[in-house]
Amino acid sequence: MSELELVGYVLSGATTSEAKIQLTELGEKRVFEGMIVLVENQNGREVLGRVDSLVPINEFYQIGDAWTEVRRKGMEISVAREVGKRYIVGDLALLGELGNEGLTEVKFPPEPGDRVYTISDLKKYSKKLFGVEYGDTGYIWYGSIVGYKDVPLPLDVENLTMHMGVFGITGSGKSYGVGYLIERLSRIPYKTDSSTETKELALPILIVDANGDYLDYLNYYENFGKIGKFKKVYRFVFSKSPDRFMPNTKEITIDLDQFTARELAEFITIYKTGGRELNELQVSALERVLREVGDYGYTELFKNNIEDIYNKLNELSTGRDAPIHHSTARAVRSAIEKFYRDVIEDLKLITTEPEINEKFIDEITTKPSLVLIDFSVEGSPGVPLTVKQLVIAYISLLLFKTFTKYKTQAKNYTQERYLLFVIEEAQNYVPNTSNYPVSWTLTRDYLAQIATQGRKFGLCLCLVSQRPAFIDPVVLSMMNTLIIHRISPEDATYIKKVCGGLPKSLEGRLTTLGRGKAIITGQMNVLGYPVLVNVGRRDISHSMGKTNMMGSLLKLYEESEGVGKNG
Repeated sequence: MSELELVGYVLSGATTSEAKIQLTELGEKRVFEGMIVLVENQNGREVLGRVDSLVPINEFYQIGDAWTEVRRKGMEISVAREVGKRYIVGDLALLGELGNEGLTEVKFPPEPGDRVYTISDLKKYSKKLFGVEYGDTGYIWYGSIVGYKDVPLPLDVENLTMHMGVFGITGSGKSYGVGYLIERLSRIPYKTDSSTETKELALPILIVDANGDYLDYLNYYENFGKIGKFKKVYRFVFSKSPDRFMPNTKEITIDLDQFTARELAEFITIYKTGGRELNELQVSALERVLREVGDYGYTELFKNNIEDIYNKLNELSTGRDAPIHHSTARAVRSAIEKFYRDVIEDLKLITTEPEINEKFIDEITTKPSLVLIDFSVEGSPGVPLTVKQLVIAYISLLLFKTFTKYKTQAKNYTQERYLLFVIEEAQNYVPNTSNYPVSWTLTRDYLAQIATQGRKFGLCLCLVSQRPAFIDPVVLSMMNTLIIHRISPEDATYIKKVCGGLPKSLEGRLTTLGRGKAIITGQMNVLGYPVLVNVGRRDISHSMGKTNMMGSLLKLYEESEGVGKNG
């Protein structure tokens, strides 16, 4: 075992699920709570363990011992430093026995004196630890397990169809980690049994970029023409964006015909109130109007035949027995006018030929591409949240319909399509309305549909948020892989519940994780146990998160003092 480092010994009383260990001097420097270690049984068996707790012990500092009064008087116990027994014991959770194809059940407890090691040679142990090796088809290698410089955690890409959640407060490295994941998914290993050559494949990805965190990928693509195995990188912005004429940039437009009369009526009335309330009388009235005049399509109706809506509304609200009260009709007309003025005339959002359509989905899935829906200040200047919700509702509905069609028309699995749909600031689109009130929940309904049924059709959902407690609990429960960065204390209890529990060694770190560290748990994690990792370094730099306060202040100071002009 010369390639391993001895860090401890097993003490008496071990079971098949846990053991107590005493650390060596090296172990006292290297081992920490949450670390993954290897136990070598005297019979040659090897067991993977996780350090759940560490307790330093000194025989001269025991509760109620003979030195109690000496300590009370504030006197030094000089002998304690020289000859006192000092050591560290720890609790070890036994995760599984190493086999030829990964971990198996621990059938025999470790014996007293069994050695505990850190792992330094991943290439030798990757098959025994994870059941897979570098280059195996369908596995990406994420970051490095904390405590090991070169031991990344393999993630099973096939299980991405069971959806993912990435959570962390501002500054925790959440968006950086998502970018690192995107880079890994742009180069997924693929090797056939009959070939020694390993190919790399890309998973198509569509991102709702709330703050411009992923624009570095567009800039890199424009400068170098390639990101992994992505064929293209697209950016979508609103018509008011000054960047709308930039290369590889398209305008966000939608087709209202994707929605029902009820859904449009809800949106238009909610848009008038800024999302504060839903007036059922107004919704019902507008829904009836739309049903009666929308035979040739809602997009065409609102763009070119708006007077038909006003005339029908006036007709249904005139007379003693009119089905719509005149005061309700006035409120509905006011809502329609605001919607028409802002969404159609000003934002130019509505068209019968939107850029994001079934043909575009077909293109980015057959030629795997990276698509950025830019909701940053630069990409959507002055665009309210309700309009962004409408766009996400449109995209969600279009994706679900298109991927359902792919599934029903595919003759075999090789003709299926797959796409990862990443949504930053997810709480704005799948809100937990009990503690994060967002009145209009059309996006939540569509995303819930993707979360519950998308797996069958190859549509993978990834929700990214600073506040997981603000996300709808039903949708969140469908996220079967979680990457958890540092979260706020208010979210810790919620996350522990969603995870189904975390070991105490990791649970206590939820609110204190350093930048760039994360806990990975769930279906993609091949170990089957929560693991603490360091997020790897991105190939493409992340400029959005960088600041230069002192440099800027220095420049302002020099300008105000005339430094450099007069010496």
